Amino acid sequence: MTTANSLTIDDLLKQLPTQLDAEARQQIGQAYDFAAAAHNGRTRISGELFIQHDLSVANTVNQIGIDIVSTSAAILHDSLLPHTGVQPKILQSRFGSEISKLVTGLDQLDPYVRLNTTANERNLELIRRAILTIIDDDLRIVLIRMADCLQDLRKAGYMPEESRLQVAQEASNIYAPIANRLGIWTLKWELEDLSFRYLKPEQYREIARYLAEKRASRDESVQASIRLLQAEIEKAGLRASVTGRPKHIYSIYRKMERKSLRFEEIHDVQAVRIILDTNDKNRCYQVLGLVHNLWTPVPQEFDDYIARPKPNNYQSLHTAVVDRDGRTLEVQIRTRAMHEEAERGVAAHWAYKEGGKANSALSRQIQMQRELLALLQEAEGQILDQSFISLERVPDHIYVFTPRGDVVDLPANSTPIDFAYQIHTEVGHRCRGAKVNGKMISLDHKLKSGDRVEILTTKNGGPSRDWMNESLGYTGSARTRSKIRQWFREQEREQNIQQGREVVERELKRLGLTATYTVEDIAYALHYDDVDQFLAKIGFGDIQTSQIGGAIASIKQKLQPDDELLPLLSNRPKSKGLTVRGVSGLHTRMALCCNPIPPEEIVGYITRGRGVTVHRKDCSQVVNINEQERIIEVEWGEKAEAYPIPIVIKGYNRPGLMNDITNTLKGRGIPLVKTKSTVASSVTTLYMVAEISSLEDLEWLLRKLENLPNVTEVRRQRWTG
Repeated sequence: MTTANSLTIDDLLKQLPTQLDAEARQQIGQAYDFAAAAHNGRTRISGELFIQHDLSVANTVNQIGIDIVSTSAAILHDSLLPHTGVQPKILQSRFGSEISKLVTGLDQLDPYVRLNTTANERNLELIRRAILTIIDDDLRIVLIRMADCLQDLRKAGYMPEESRLQVAQEASNIYAPIANRLGIWTLKWELEDLSFRYLKPEQYREIARYLAEKRASRDESVQASIRLLQAEIEKAGLRASVTGRPKHIYSIYRKMERKSLRFEEIHDVQAVRIILDTNDKNRCYQVLGLVHNLWTPVPQEFDDYIARPKPNNYQSLHTAVVDRDGRTLEVQIRTRAMHEEAERGVAAHWAYKEGGKANSALSRQIQMQRELLALLQEAEGQILDQSFISLERVPDHIYVFTPRGDVVDLPANSTPIDFAYQIHTEVGHRCRGAKVNGKMISLDHKLKSGDRVEILTTKNGGPSRDWMNESLGYTGSARTRSKIRQWFREQEREQNIQQGREVVERELKRLGLTATYTVEDIAYALHYDDVDQFLAKIGFGDIQTSQIGGAIASIKQKLQPDDELLPLLSNRPKSKGLTVRGVSGLHTRMALCCNPIPPEEIVGYITRGRGVTVHRKDCSQVVNINEQERIIEVEWGEKAEAYPIPIVIKGYNRPGLMNDITNTLKGRGIPLVKTKSTVASSVTTLYMVAEISSLEDLEWLLRKLENLPNVTEVRRQRWTG
């Protein structure tokens, strides 16, 4: 379906920012040629040509005001499988990794979007937050997808009803709220109005008819009011911008529903906004007086959000007046600072508008995305350094799927065990394995947003005590560990005492200290006179095995003078991180432009609101920086001193055992000095020496190795001879 006034590639090129160079324009043309050849005249379900759809999406992306890479990716967004026979590697070879990543990144959104037609409101909110989380790698992905969805909506009248409703629900449930949170108002209102048109056609037609009946006279009335207000404000010696503020069909419907009003009772169908070029809030009240002198105020329609700001700190005066022709007009009055705060404060304002609640972490995340969007728009089509595009934020939450497609909200660093307990406490207790995205994984595997998780359970049994040990990494949630402790607490006291004794004795055996310390020694060192109470608490999970190390440290005089553990108990690990002007622990990231590694000389660049970016000292980006006051001294942290500790591992022969052992050490950054193994029948005995910096690291390593498949025993060995 093409029309005489369909957008052409020449039209798009004319609308690009004028300062773009010939190379950037050539890239757009090449993207168009590639997409046109890939589609070869194919049409979408609406009857629209694929290439025409792609041009329209690119035009919308260009109008949002982001970079030329995004516009190129928008043209190419339908050019891969399954729409065409083109493989991602072909796209990457032709247009580079950045454009290819944007195009393929759109696939990340599909699993969430497919859920939205049947999801309840709670799940919809999880889906929106999930999308905002997974696009942290590149905000531009969701901007392209919103433009894509909007173009589908514009052509939805030509689709079969089922497809039309699917697109409308996707826009209404997912992308219009996200556009609202990001402050992209032009996309928000069109997504809302068009989806409303198809989801509630009767209500849409009724409001549209009311608006159309007097649109011309209403528009002229608003313009006349603007001219009159502007003149009165200037006469009072003030400077301000006065603009019309259109009320869209869906927002009118929402207000009618929320306040149980008829259309005739909506007072802000005609609206103007006055933004004063001053930060003196008293001037707002002066202008309010001018407005009320010009027209008759509607008493019940006055709101003073300056004296009583909204919870999100929104400030403005809202009033409704009746003009000389009997028309109702809403007027908003605010200072320039109030307006900028209202615009920047969308991270809180969206929650108020949507009638929901926002946690502080999500609000911060949305604010960062808003700032990034502003940065892209200020660049006016230019390609930015890729290091500025990714949001530098450790997510507070992740969003994963159950096998049937429900979205589960989990704290960051959660594991399959956390997921199992979130589904149901009994599922957690009986968890014995997990699949992520169809593949078997270990129970300490860290989940990420978008994973589909399946828990494998047993009919009987309970959780493992190791799951309560935070240092082993089986659980990322304190809530999960609390549920596990509760399970053990409910077991018989005598059973817990026995299990506690076994835990302590096993730990002493692992450390090679059975001849040096007794269970009673450990209890007394931890200030328990009642040994049974101490053992029961270990059995309950109230006392962690990691605390045994602290007990040993407090009575280290019982160790033999040549025991290898002595230096570990005296060695205080130094900071392994970066030190910024003598202060460690600040948020830092490595610059992607030069990728510094120790021991190269480095400097730090203060990125506003995003911590310190670490560059090589000779990096060209640093040399060319004008704001030298933002360059600070940074140095690599010192490594902790390590000591060779011999360890014995026994287990049944299996392929990959040595690789698993090596990877375990690498994961903790523990160097392996040497290894030797012997094989007797089907049992392998491995002797190794690892460089250990602390007793905590040694305890962690021994427990980790013992939990590897087919491993039967792990213990420290004393040096001999």
